[in-house]
Amino acid sequence: MYTNTNRYHEMLNNVRDFLKLYQVPKGLSERVMDYIVSTWAMTKGIDTEKVLSICPKDMRADICVHLNRQVFNEHPAFRLASDGCLRSLAVEFQTTHCAPGDLIFHAGESVDTLCFVVSGSLEVIQDDEESTLAHACANVRALTYCDLHVIRRDALLKVLEFYTAFANSFSRNLILTCNLRKRTAHGELWVS
Repeated sequence: MYTNTNRYHEMLNNVRDFLKLYQVPKGLSERVMDYIVSTWAMTKGIDTEKVLSICPKDMRADICVHLNRQVFNEHPAFRLASDGCLRSLAVEFQTTHCAPGDLIFHAGESVDTLCFVVSGSLEVIQDDEESTLAHACANVRALTYCDLHVIRRDALLKVLEFYTAFANSFSRNLILTCNLRKRTAHGELWVS
């Protein structure tokens, strides 16, 4: 615990020095510091990826299913997934922590992920410009601290290709609140 506290203070000092050295504007500096403090408060300085990397493949999958259990339990798209399918999906998910004001997606950038909001609130800011099919048609900004579970489109498609019976169920039961490739919003808060 003492070592983690020392590491935290050393990291804060390094970040402050970086922000000062590169003359990062005050508002952005405050956002950076807020993000670091809030992330540390959640993770206690533990690097999840590092811990997972030392575990054998089978154990890593079990841990990843546990870490993503809220997404799997709460969303009907995963209702008919077998244990093997959930394990294959779980190792592909990444968890992202966002601070208030962070832009999650920028209008016009490539959209290649499916995001599940585990906690927090986001806002979708649309303008009148049209966007191409594979690009975001809006900005998405965190209103509060948010935890997102994200899976890349190519990784999802790879799992769905292998688990074809689940793929049909998944596509029937997936409800998007906001499809960033289209200009509509409805239902629960899902971001694609």
